[in-house]
Amino acid sequence: MILGIEGVSCVGKTTLAARLATHLNRPAIVPCYYHASPDPTRLPAPEPFTADHQLANIAQFLDIEDLRLARTRQALAEGRDVILDRTVDTLLAHAHAVGRMNGFDCDDQARSLVTSRPVAMPDLTIVLTADPDVLARRARLRKGMPTLFYDRHFSEHFNAYLVHPLAPAVVLLDATSGSLDDLTTRALDHVQRHRPAQHRTSPALGTHPLKEAS
Repeated sequence: MILGIEGVSCVGKTTLAARLATHLNRPAIVPCYYHASPDPTRLPAPEPFTADHQLANIAQFLDIEDLRLARTRQALAEGRDVILDRTVDTLLAHAHAVGRMNGFDCDDQARSLVTSRPVAMPDLTIVLTADPDVLARRARLRKGMPTLFYDRHFSEHFNAYLVHPLAPAVVLLDATSGSLDDLTTRALDHVQRHRPAQHRTSPALGTHPLKEAS
C-alpha cells in the first residue's frame, strides 16, 4: 500500500514514519520535497504574497514530485509498501494557508495544476496535529526554521484544507495525545483497515494499482 504522513513542520511525521516502517512490508520511505530536491537551496521562499507566485512555486515542487513518483513506482514494482513523508496534498494545503493569510485565493487553480500531472496518491493519509505551543517549542530547536511553519494561523488553515484533500482516505491523529507507542498503535489500526483487502492478512508481493490525482 501507499501510506501518506501529513501535517505541519515539527509535528512528528518523520518519527512516526520510522516507527511504522518496522511494521510494514519492506517499506520505501519517500522523503519530503525538501529532502527529495536535488538542490534544496533553489527551493522558493515559503510565503509568496500573490497567487501567481504561489502557482509558480507549486509548478516547481511538482518537478520534485516527479522524482518522488519514480521512487514510489519502483518500490511498488518490487512488491514493497511505500511511506510518503508528505504527499502532494501538502502543496495544496500550503497554498490554501498562505492564501488565507495574505488575502488571495488560488485553491482552484492550484488543484487544477496538481491534478494535471501524475502524482503518488496514497491509499491512506494520516494527518498529525499538535498544539501550536508545542510546535513552537519544537521549532525553536531547529536552526533556520521559518516562523511561518509554526505560526498558529498557518497551522489552522493548513489543517483545514486537509479535512477534504485529494487523498481518498484521511485520518487525523493528535500527535501529542498519549505516548509515541500509543500513536503508533492508533496509526497501525487505521493502516490495517485501509490496506487493500487482498493484503490485509499478510502483505504479498505483487503490483499495486497506483492512483493518480483527479
